[in-house]
Amino acid sequence: MIKQGVKNYFVNLKYFFTPLGTIALGVVFGLSVLIPGTYASASHLAESVKTILNGSSIDLSKLQEYVTTAVRSLDWNEPIAALQTMLSGDWLINTLNGCIDALIESSEIYTVPIAAATTAFINDLLAYLFVFLFFSILGIIGGYLLIKWLIRRNIARRAAWKYFFVSLIDSLLTATIVSLCAWLISVWKPSIFVSSFVSVILFGCIALFEAYIVHAWKKTDVKNIINVKNIGMLFATNLIILLIASALVSVAVLLTNTIAGLFIGIALMETAFIVIELNAESYVKSFISETL
Repeated sequence: MIKQGVKNYFVNLKYFFTPLGTIALGVVFGLSVLIPGTYASASHLAESVKTILNGSSIDLSKLQEYVTTAVRSLDWNEPIAALQTMLSGDWLINTLNGCIDALIESSEIYTVPIAAATTAFINDLLAYLFVFLFFSILGIIGGYLLIKWLIRRNIARRAAWKYFFVSLIDSLLTATIVSLCAWLISVWKPSIFVSSFVSVILFGCIALFEAYIVHAWKKTDVKNIINVKNIGMLFATNLIILLIASALVSVAVLLTNTIAGLFIGIALMETAFIVIELNAESYVKSFISETL
């Protein structure tokens, strides 16, 4: 089972660029809204500040120098954290107020209107960021569903009615297990360790049971599919695949950078999770074909 599962992962990495393409498409759609929207909002903010400061003498070179220094002071070794800081309302308001303090005497009278204009800009920016995230997440979900369909077609094809039937069973059993574990943890917090171990075993049983129903019903004894050995092998197989995928993501981050590495890592981890989900069915199909 381990050899077959690991092979399934590497073979299906041929679909690596499929989720990357859908993610890129989602990001492009998101940027098509974010960039022009942000530019328009920033222009409106600039006009508002210009109106508020009307009649004040401003040295634009000093203003540019102040903003550049503020941006450079952020820790760009962590680009995501730096961008989060830049997009925060406090940073924007403090930076603008700092510019005014450095350039204009009696700047207190400008603080309130500047803060109001900045808040309006931040609200617009958050709306555009929401749209960007929506399209990006849509690209990730679309890529996941597409690559799952392609991988299932290769290693665990099944009829549509079986898909819906098993999905219903899976949802009910999973919800029951999760609810039971949550209840145990709420009653006795140390039970999280026991619950985690038991959950792994139970989810392995569920995966093999579903695979038996779909691919081996009345073809072999259920004990040949659901037993301690197979549950342990399935767990080991899925753990190895997860470790391999994590190692590949780490290499991608080291060879590129954090953002590019995580972008690549999404495709690697999506493939891993899909193969992990289908490993039980792949094993049962192989078992039946060898025994019949």
